[in-house]
Amino acid sequence: MLVLLFSVVLAPLTRNRATKSLKHLHTWFPDELNVEYYTQRATPGGLMISEATPVSLQASGVFGIPGIFTDEQKAGWKKVVDAVHAKGSVFLMQLWHQGRNTHSRVTGTQTLSSSAVPITDTKHQAKGLPAVDFETPKEMTQEDIDSVKKEYIDAALAARGVGFDGIEVHGANGYLPEQFLHSNINKRTDAYGGSPENRCRFLLELVNDLGNAIGFDRVGVRLSPFGFFNQTRGTQRLYQWTYLCKELSSLGLAYVHLVEPHETEGFDEVRSEQDKLQALASADNTEAPTPEFKPDQLTLLPFRAALGSTPCIVAGGYNPSNCWEGIECGEFDAIAFGRYFTSNADLVDRLRTSKPLARYDRSRFYGPFPDNEIGYTVHLNQQFAAPDEAPQTSHGA
Repeated sequence: MLVLLFSVVLAPLTRNRATKSLKHLHTWFPDELNVEYYTQRATPGGLMISEATPVSLQASGVFGIPGIFTDEQKAGWKKVVDAVHAKGSVFLMQLWHQGRNTHSRVTGTQTLSSSAVPITDTKHQAKGLPAVDFETPKEMTQEDIDSVKKEYIDAALAARGVGFDGIEVHGANGYLPEQFLHSNINKRTDAYGGSPENRCRFLLELVNDLGNAIGFDRVGVRLSPFGFFNQTRGTQRLYQWTYLCKELSSLGLAYVHLVEPHETEGFDEVRSEQDKLQALASADNTEAPTPEFKPDQLTLLPFRAALGSTPCIVAGGYNPSNCWEGIECGEFDAIAFGRYFTSNADLVDRLRTSKPLARYDRSRFYGPFPDNEIGYTVHLNQQFAAPDEAPQTSHGA
């Protein structure tokens, strides 16, 4: 059981600051800079979730991201974990598989997904390389599904082996688990597709296997029921994610981590909140049993209710003026912050004492850079954000 003293969580943040391996092609590992970054943000009794961490080479494909599948990576992560624990924080690793979002040019492996449906509304981008079309992924066979689940289990055991207190499954933002959840991507006709319940099967089996491997109270799951990132345009969202949350509620998980729906810039690929409402309405009224989608349904509360007693973390668009209401009224158990943690390593103390928050520098979010420490462990922007200034959307909170 995770025991926390604060309701402020470090959200999982992709920062692309790991060191390129000279031993293993296409891999990166944590170094002393990453130790410093996480240690700066550690608070006694606080919860930190690591950056998205690939469970295998095939799951990877982004420069500067440390995995958890080589001895070199495990040794690097152990140094990070030991330093974070020395400051009294609880530390979980977010496990990540990109599925169709990766590319063979940066992994040297075949791309997998729930179905042979490529991303078509954007290009694959990797720093220093030209943008190219995404590849058509291979539709995963049962053997592939079993193999990927084993990679997750091996990664979870490795995370526990180097000292992490648990893991979070990245089931959001259009990555592999969500590629099973969304009907516009998952075209399967077997037990993993065709109905909302079947589309949830892969993620539910995965979480169940992970719970059996390391303990259900050491497993969290991140979900984005209203996300559009990576061309996730599935239907029946209210019905399907409510069903998913009900099923997860019976497992005794550490928590479920939900991304707020009002995310309309950056990774959500829509221009305004109204655009998103209209897109969700058109997507969610085409298949029974979901009724016509209404704007007032754009809320996490139905999913929170479905989770019952399972702790719930929420993320997305929070600032000092709006982060406490949901906690105080008992709707949610914790708030995950991302962007403001990039520029305020002492964010927990600043929120607790009402100190002003330093503005973040979006241009330094995603490395690698020749001067990786700038915007990572060294923050140069001395401007302060207004207390009610809504953060712009990115991969974190």
